[in-house]
Amino acid sequence: MTSLFEKVTTQRILQGAWFKIRSNGNRSNLPETREAIEEFSRDADSQIRQIQRNLRRGQFAFDPQKGVVKKKASGGGRGIVMASVRNRIVERALLDVLMTNVPFIASVASLRTSVGGVPDRSVPHGLALVTEAMCENPWYVRADISGFFDGIPRDKVKEKISLYVNDGPFLELLDRATSVTLQNEEALGEDRKLFPTDSDGVAQGSPLSPLLGNILLYDFDREFNQRGIQCFRFIDDFIIFGRSDRNVRRAFEHAKEHLRSFGLKCHDPFDPNTPAEKATAGNVKSGFVFLGYHILPGQLQPSDKARKSIIAKLTKIVESGKLGIQGALNEENSYACRQRYVQTLDRMDRVIRGWGDAFAYTNARDTLTDLDRKIDGQIKNFDTWYMKKARGVSDRQKRRALGVGLLFDSPVKSLRELPFRVAKSASFRKTKNTIIVSTDGSLHRKAAREGLRDVGGWAAIFHDQDREISGSAQDTTNNEMELEAVVEALKSTAEGASVIIRTDSRYVFNVARGEGLVRSNFEQWRLLEQLVASRRVRLEWVRGHTGDSYNERADQLAQAEADRASKAHGRK
Repeated sequence: MTSLFEKVTTQRILQGAWFKIRSNGNRSNLPETREAIEEFSRDADSQIRQIQRNLRRGQFAFDPQKGVVKKKASGGGRGIVMASVRNRIVERALLDVLMTNVPFIASVASLRTSVGGVPDRSVPHGLALVTEAMCENPWYVRADISGFFDGIPRDKVKEKISLYVNDGPFLELLDRATSVTLQNEEALGEDRKLFPTDSDGVAQGSPLSPLLGNILLYDFDREFNQRGIQCFRFIDDFIIFGRSDRNVRRAFEHAKEHLRSFGLKCHDPFDPNTPAEKATAGNVKSGFVFLGYHILPGQLQPSDKARKSIIAKLTKIVESGKLGIQGALNEENSYACRQRYVQTLDRMDRVIRGWGDAFAYTNARDTLTDLDRKIDGQIKNFDTWYMKKARGVSDRQKRRALGVGLLFDSPVKSLRELPFRVAKSASFRKTKNTIIVSTDGSLHRKAAREGLRDVGGWAAIFHDQDREISGSAQDTTNNEMELEAVVEALKSTAEGASVIIRTDSRYVFNVARGEGLVRSNFEQWRLLEQLVASRRVRLEWVRGHTGDSYNERADQLAQAEADRASKAHGRK
């Protein structure tokens, strides 16, 4: 019989996990996530085979995660853990194997009253349960569980899983997958407390975390759906319905006791200091917010928070569009930025469609009409601003601002710049005199966000030599700066030297190994070829932002150079 560990390390399971991670990542609002997915996609099959080999040999090590603090509208922050693509693939593979091979886990995932982090059920199913319950149970209590993911007692959940899973290697891999090791722990400072500790908590953002929470609260979900009480839960947000105010109050007190047994607490709607966003109670005729909807008997509409959110998001898109249009006009180049007029409208349209799909179950159409009026105002104001910018300029400039590229702006190429493949370097053998250098390149932050060519910086850190070099350039790209860092590092070594260059740039690493053609930056690549020919060089790729001190220092120095050069040229 095939063990769970053998199953989780098959190509079929790992490839299936990758497809799901890729699909979710491509829809992410975070550029960093989408870029990581794109980078992994370039040689996904090879990397997945490597993950499989390392898992089976017991050599797979999870990358340290990056802690990101997301500010809350109510103040304070929420700790989000961002893991590498390879981490998420293994985590997702573990999840899929547990869901399909362990009957207890399948029963947890199929519990009708839990609608978050489970297959085939989500917000719409929760809405259906709530609207049905309201007909016979007019009293409710709704509450958030405080710091849910950070407070999950991981050892208790693992103990529960081990009752149904007798596979040591699988459990050991699951234990490591659910542990949190932050690569930027020191930089987080006081915000470190927002993230899980060694013994308690799971990573908010991991594919496994909702399942662990559902396992922990499996008995909770069953206990509070009997004796005239109904309880529905979406991850850390639950709502209790009953026939009387007394009944739901009593059930809520029992729910608090149940949560306390796990070291968890929930917000109390009967405490006058509790904000309505965290907990409410009363008669359903007064209405309540759950699952992003404001719910009344016979009426579903987007909550006030959800309505404000879409307007704020569209406002941010418009501001980005204005920056892009201004950048294209200033540079007199269609390709100086990604987002201009038509791209801005396209982004707005995609956000509106996604938001509309999320709130497709609303039956308060007047609310949507009111939102459309506000969006109409945003579009009208953007149009007015755009028309002023386009007034009196040449047809070429109008098209640049519009967002339809000019053929005239296409990069000019010479027959002396034919695509070529970089010559392979001579065989390499590391010696005690080998020089090791970590390099990185960076673009000014605003330019990177808006897709503009701008000032950039590069840096090289010489290991064991206490030496750093760095510089900057105008009208450049991130790839150019990554390549320039390698060129400058080699120029700083003597001919005949033995050098290991460490870079986190897939572009530089792949092209330098002859895996792709040189199609731009010809002078830099030709110079790199010459430098490599007169030295013994090995290029190594390292994963960026995973706690490597040399890589992190190179990144900081390159970014500082870009920012310094930007200020020197009067840019913000």
